[in-house]
Amino acid sequence: MKKKFYINSNIERLFSLFGTLVIILVLNIILANTLLKKIQHDAKATFIEQCVDTVEDYSLALQTKLRTLESEIDITYAKLAYKTLSPEVIQELLLREKANLSINFNEIIYSDIKGDTYNFYGEEHNIADREYFKNIMSGKTDFYVSKVLESKHNGEPIIVFARPLYDETNRITGVLCAGCTIETIGSFIDEIKIGTDKKMSVRDTDGKFIKHYNPSWTNWSFHSGVKKPTDFIETEKIDTVMRTTDVEGNDVYLFYKELENAPWIIGLTIPFDEFAKIDKKQEDYQDFILEVIIIALALIFLLEIWLHSVLERHQILSTHIDSVTHLWVRAYFEKEANKMLKRYSNSKFIMIESDIRGFKFINQNQGEGKANQILLQFSKILYETTKSFDGILSRGYADHFYIFIKITSVHKAMHFFKESLARITEEIKELEFPFTPKFGISFFIPKKMDSSITAQTLISRAHFAKGSIKENALQQFAIYDEKLLQHSSEENYIETHMENALENEEFFLMYQPKIDLLTDKVVGAEALVRWQSPELGFMPPNSFIPLFERNNFVVKLDFYVYEQVFKFLRKCMDEGEPVVPVSVNMSRNHDKPERFVHDFTALLKKYDVPPALVEVELLERSSMDKNILREVTLMLQKEGFKVAMDDFGSGESSLNMLSTIPVNVLKFDRSFLFASDAKEGKLDETSENFIETLVDLGKNLKKETIFEGVETQEQRDFLRKIKCDQVQGYFYSKPLREEEFMEFLKKHR
Repeated sequence: MKKKFYINSNIERLFSLFGTLVIILVLNIILANTLLKKIQHDAKATFIEQCVDTVEDYSLALQTKLRTLESEIDITYAKLAYKTLSPEVIQELLLREKANLSINFNEIIYSDIKGDTYNFYGEEHNIADREYFKNIMSGKTDFYVSKVLESKHNGEPIIVFARPLYDETNRITGVLCAGCTIETIGSFIDEIKIGTDKKMSVRDTDGKFIKHYNPSWTNWSFHSGVKKPTDFIETEKIDTVMRTTDVEGNDVYLFYKELENAPWIIGLTIPFDEFAKIDKKQEDYQDFILEVIIIALALIFLLEIWLHSVLERHQILSTHIDSVTHLWVRAYFEKEANKMLKRYSNSKFIMIESDIRGFKFINQNQGEGKANQILLQFSKILYETTKSFDGILSRGYADHFYIFIKITSVHKAMHFFKESLARITEEIKELEFPFTPKFGISFFIPKKMDSSITAQTLISRAHFAKGSIKENALQQFAIYDEKLLQHSSEENYIETHMENALENEEFFLMYQPKIDLLTDKVVGAEALVRWQSPELGFMPPNSFIPLFERNNFVVKLDFYVYEQVFKFLRKCMDEGEPVVPVSVNMSRNHDKPERFVHDFTALLKKYDVPPALVEVELLERSSMDKNILREVTLMLQKEGFKVAMDDFGSGESSLNMLSTIPVNVLKFDRSFLFASDAKEGKLDETSENFIETLVDLGKNLKKETIFEGVETQEQRDFLRKIKCDQVQGYFYSKPLREEEFMEFLKKHR
């Protein structure tokens, strides 16, 4: 269909300005030369910027690869760290590791502080003269990547990754090294897809190539005269480019970047010809523009006469077709959808809104051309999927698509949608640039719905449903229904009533006992907040804490919890009741250590509670900077509080955390107890070995250990067997109110 658009006669007056445009065009001829020179300059500057960005992106990708290798080394590192082991035991451990060794490393070596090494080949060498050994032993770094070296095992060129080993007192006792051949590193680098059409190379700071676009130069050194190209584009002063010759003797520009976590240099080689091509292309473009301007001057007068005659008739314009996908635009789609609702008022309809995850990132990184190609491909897939149905399809803003189909039943529509989604997903995987779409769905059901509902309303509901899965990468679609609306209403209610709820003391605490596994007696408790809302009823923390963390209200709630705990402890002491230490959680939103500790201790002193009766739990997965966590920990310990690392082991950098944040207690997440495939709460061998390693690590560091979420006797018995200090969980007790907790405490003192 085409939409007629009639030009108002007043618009004809605009054409009287064409006479003025003739003069402007003449002036443009004079200005064109200056303008096109600027275009030429900008094109060259853009090309240079792209080269710099390519090197930067490549270096970031390579550093990520190196961190991957560091993580693999940490598997062996965790078995040696913070332990005092004899060389014989270490050598036996390395031999056992040989069978489990990742294909990325051809050898793993342990060195003592004198540089004497042990490896699983049974060889002994001394690496005291190696640069990486000196750097590690000096304490300058916790992870070091070497230049190209000769293997002391077989003389092959290798890269060595080294990490210091510590004993229980954080003193360096040796070095753990892992060697990678140049070929292995090269294959790792080959996985980087950034700038694959460019001449990329990686060399160490001695000039030896680790990776070269010409494979025959790998492991060779190459040096040539260089100078800064201050004349190749006058206005661009870039410190990371030089003029030189390549390995084939050609004159080139070399864009380079030194890696932050390795003594390596990334290089992008650009022949002089590339810049010459830009100049030639812009000169041709300049000639073309000048010719067009001259021709336009001749045609403008003829066009003005002809347009006057055309304006006497109505002009037909196509205003409802999207130029990229050739689908309807949203405005026309909404108009036609409303017609369908009116025409088939007793029928059922499904409205689907779809977009592409991370499309903005795709657009920025792949460019507008590739992004439009993706949109066109997606539109074709949607069209082929829906063309056999009585429906319409359109593209809205950016990557948003809308589908409106008349259906016979909701059940059949969802069945077809799920089948189609599977096919769409498979088709997208085969594209040059795969992507992940997400969908929001709403339904129009006559008699059950207000007859005044429009296509715009259905689109809004589908959009709302789609927005509900924004943070869930595994969910591809959501359906608008009353539950979704209720969830949105509940969140709105929570935000508008949270201040009053705090003032009205609708929040209350429950205490979950901590049990000493040696005596089976209560030795502590964790304070847990709950909300009894007059409107929504009883609410567990996962229904309001995530929202409070987003709007920062959790800071106020934390201090409310602290005060309730201190009141409770003060009351018990005043009444001569038994007391045990109570742990409270510190939210990740507290980002000012001095202020937090000051306010926390001031509140404690108000109720005259000894610091020994309070333990503060930090989250290992916290988004806080680890320096802030360290500062908070030290300040709290100075005031006499114990500090626990909550959910230890479930974060991304447990070992690094331990080396910088000296907590007193390691609290292990319940997920480790339920990772096993065994039934009835039993643990399989893999889970038992992993948990025992975690507890041993805590013991070696002289820290208390506690497991939460213990629900079965088998779990309790196993933790007791491996000498875990404490547990908490439903096997002993669920969270209890104050009175219930006091009764439980008196029975299990």
